[in-house]
Amino acid sequence: MVEKITLEEAIKLICDHAYVCDETEVLAVEKAGGYLLAEDVYAEIDNPPFPRTPVDGYAVRAEDLQGASERTPVSLKVTGCIYAGQDGQARKIGKGEAMRIMTGGPFPEGSNTAVRQEDTDYGEDTVLIYKEQKEYDNYCFQGEDYKKDALLLRKGDHITFAEQGILSATGRTSVKVFKKPVIRLITTGDEVCAPGQPLLPGKIYDSNGMMVSSRLRELGINPASVKHVSDSEEIMAAEIKCASEDADIIITTGGVSVGKKDILHEALKIAGAEKIFWRVLIQPGTPSIFSVYNNTLIISLSGNPFGAMANLELLVRPLLYKMTGDERYVMEKREGVLMEAFPKKSKGRRFVRAIFKNGEVTLPSGILSSGAIATLRGCNCLLDIPAGSPPLEKGEKVTVWML
Repeated sequence: MVEKITLEEAIKLICDHAYVCDETEVLAVEKAGGYLLAEDVYAEIDNPPFPRTPVDGYAVRAEDLQGASERTPVSLKVTGCIYAGQDGQARKIGKGEAMRIMTGGPFPEGSNTAVRQEDTDYGEDTVLIYKEQKEYDNYCFQGEDYKKDALLLRKGDHITFAEQGILSATGRTSVKVFKKPVIRLITTGDEVCAPGQPLLPGKIYDSNGMMVSSRLRELGINPASVKHVSDSEEIMAAEIKCASEDADIIITTGGVSVGKKDILHEALKIAGAEKIFWRVLIQPGTPSIFSVYNNTLIISLSGNPFGAMANLELLVRPLLYKMTGDERYVMEKREGVLMEAFPKKSKGRRFVRAIFKNGEVTLPSGILSSGAIATLRGCNCLLDIPAGSPPLEKGEKVTVWML
């Protein structure tokens, strides 16, 4: 085991022990949002599958509209009406004829343009048209979106609502995707009680379980379980063994320092896990532990809420990227200008919650300690302050990591 390593060294060690999740599964299209495609997707039909109108109006022959204007309207005989969903190919118009047609309706044989109803007198038996049109004005061609057998989506594409819409438009009901890593979350601390329970003297409500699990869901992975255990080394060891039966990653919070209640060190030993590193040269979250039990990777984060959240971003996201190849997990670094002073010296490398907007970096109003929760609200980045930095002055150029 190594101790007191840099953030970059910690990330490398974590990723060196990671494996690529290349197993696949077939999901219903409506449940595939947030996954990565595990197959190329080709169009099974033309889209649209027939010529259709983009407007409400009348399907006509453009050549019948020559000379049409408000002063000299053209009169055409209305021979019927076509709605979206009807078979227009079975209908036909000839010279001097028109057919009422609604948006999405298929063009009848013989027609080559649609006149908007606003450019007519809305006639039912005959219609007066006040405007000339060219052939294929207001006309959606068969296959103009894409043709049958066209490559629509590639293996590895991230599935959003747009991809789900495309899959549905091709007639697909299911799709092959890459499985996501199984993550189980364990929080610790005798001082912690569940929200909704009476708050006894000396107790605090658990926020880490909610924040870490909610952030993982925001990142696209729903934790398989979220459990809280007491400060017992044996119980924690048993939970690690149980969670490792199917978990790719176990995340724990609390118990990672050197106090009498910091149980992770002994619990990992009892479980038989191999500790890879302990203590990362950053604040907050210095005492983080990374260990391996069988094929399960265990990242043990600080019990302080901001320490846990900062290191979830800095340590877990690179791991998720290595395992999935999903670009969403890569943290973007940006340069900005600090809009207010930060009064503390930074003996070690420090990460501070902040807000980045239009190249300007501001700090939330209130307490910024690692145990404070309220000032997390609204923050969208971590301000990266190098080790050995004096207090930062307003107007300084700084680096942030976008959340």
